[in-house]
Amino acid sequence: MTRRFGMALPLVFAALVFLTLMWAHGRRDARLGPRAAEAQTTVAVPASAPASHESERRAHVDPVCNMEVGPQIASQRDGTSWYFCTTICRERFESDPSAYAGETCLVCRSEGKLTRVEASAVATVWQEHTYRFCSRAHRDAFRAEPLDYFMHSMWGLPGWLYYASVAGILLLSFLLLEWRSVLGRFGAAAAREGPLEESPTRYDLFRIPGLRTILTHAQFRFALRALVVLAFAGIVTAGLFGNQLPSKNIAPLLTWTVWWGGLVWLVLYFGKAWCYVCPWDAIAEWSERAKLWGRRTAGLGLSLPWPRWLRNIWPATILFIALTWIELGFGVTLKPRVTAWLGLAILILAFGSAFVFDRKSFCRYGCLVGRISGLYALFAPVELRARDRDVCRSCRTHSCYKGNASGDPCPMFEYPAMMQQNTYCILCMECVKTCEANNVTLRARPWGADLLAHARPRSDEAYLALIMLSLSGFHGLTMTAAWRDIVAWIQSTFAVGSTLAFSLGMLAMMVAPVLVYAMMIGLSRWASGLTAASYREYFVRYAYALLPIALFYHLAHNSEHLLMEGQKVVALASDPLGFEWNLLGTAGWSLPPLASLPTLWVLQVALITIGHVFSLWAARRAAAALFPGGRAALRSQIPMLVAVVLFSVVSLWLLKQPMEMRTSAM
Repeated sequence: MTRRFGMALPLVFAALVFLTLMWAHGRRDARLGPRAAEAQTTVAVPASAPASHESERRAHVDPVCNMEVGPQIASQRDGTSWYFCTTICRERFESDPSAYAGETCLVCRSEGKLTRVEASAVATVWQEHTYRFCSRAHRDAFRAEPLDYFMHSMWGLPGWLYYASVAGILLLSFLLLEWRSVLGRFGAAAAREGPLEESPTRYDLFRIPGLRTILTHAQFRFALRALVVLAFAGIVTAGLFGNQLPSKNIAPLLTWTVWWGGLVWLVLYFGKAWCYVCPWDAIAEWSERAKLWGRRTAGLGLSLPWPRWLRNIWPATILFIALTWIELGFGVTLKPRVTAWLGLAILILAFGSAFVFDRKSFCRYGCLVGRISGLYALFAPVELRARDRDVCRSCRTHSCYKGNASGDPCPMFEYPAMMQQNTYCILCMECVKTCEANNVTLRARPWGADLLAHARPRSDEAYLALIMLSLSGFHGLTMTAAWRDIVAWIQSTFAVGSTLAFSLGMLAMMVAPVLVYAMMIGLSRWASGLTAASYREYFVRYAYALLPIALFYHLAHNSEHLLMEGQKVVALASDPLGFEWNLLGTAGWSLPPLASLPTLWVLQVALITIGHVFSLWAARRAAAALFPGGRAALRSQIPMLVAVVLFSVVSLWLLKQPMEMRTSAM
């Protein structure tokens, strides 16, 4: 019963999200009634918007926060309709309409002030439009970095929802801690059904007619990879040679909003599916093999073994930290050319590794995308596994690992007979093709199955999990006013430049959660009276329990970008380089966000709550693995419960803050 519910949960959640979005859109259209057609074409554009866009807008610009919105919240003034993201912005506008209806200094707006400017004010021309400022200093600041002044702010969770969510988190935590609660009996029932990896409720997806044939067909995979490679080539071309204004170039939006935001959702439902079509790996593999598909024969590479001292995921962890520093510290998300160069840098790493090292060593040890998605894939509801391990024990060829005439050796050095987790499998299907006994299959399973199993933990994975938790929160923090205050304080206190201040702040924010976790682990071990396990074992095992918090905060944060900005790709697809093309006839479209802010808030709170519950459950299973008796396990969980609650509340607090979105409403 409990496993059936676990199997259904991903589908139920996906259906609820879809129905909520559809209901919100239907409710908006019903409320507009016969005025819907007029609402879609009646446009009020702030005076600071470029004149060339005025006739093209179909979404509406909130004059208070400068965000593109739908027509659901409106106000009338002098025969003109103004539209807003929330009633908060509408109330601010109605309190002083003249302050928002006229042209204001962009630099003052970025500082939270509204300074009206007249036609005679100091001005500068940028992107064929004239902008006026309250002073020469502000004009010069704009000239130095114009893109900094075209962000738009979006309200975070309202106070009542934030506090209600915190109360809900505390209540759920109490229920999960109570050993004989309803949830405790639920966990006991799950234990009686046996370990997750032995659960009969796993569903063999290869029972679906034709699925195995399709996924193992070389030309099918080549076709999918070729499409993604073409998209990658388009992003690089647009980034290097297109208009460098991010609102007119498809590269930043498609990379940082659509792909990066969608990737985490892809992992949540399909695990390492991205690796199946990865363009970096595809280009490197085709080049090294000098063929587009088929079994590898005599390649062009040296096939040297990866250095033994680097056979861990620290290279990927270091690259992840470096990418975060570059992305956030230098505003890469608003720079098409730098975005393209970063994509090429990853290609060079994959390309070089393919020609030097054996199999896909870079994918296993160095790829930051693969390793982040690999840890998140512990939560995914799909797995590639051996059907019957007894069949594997009697196998003498081990073709799934060594390869045969039907397919290549496992490129990730994995042996399916022993594989218990999704972390390193890239779903290439080579083991499915090479197994003579047809004993490898793709299965559906409950969410979080690998986290709740008792596989051997690794310290490098544990530290990456903690860093992912730290940096996902740090990413959200950098988009708030609080982060600007922190950087300004570091600069004034230590008399350092902005780059060094950012770096010091990032280091502090990255290390602080790890230190909090380390302290709570010490308290937990002391409370339990545990002497059999070392502090290191304790530290490493419990770190995996924090992955759901990192994953679902990542989803909540990225959904903010995906749902509020992702629709802009429709217009940019017609003019990807910003050369005033209209290839698809959609270049003039400016669609409203895919969800209203209230709908987004509900989704974000739901995601944080799901991550919190699974983190507590994973911590409980870790405690059960460490302690033979229930009383010591219960004592050990109290400090861990405090840590999990703290991290979840911080996640909610970050979502509560007004966010500066990546692309402007120009």
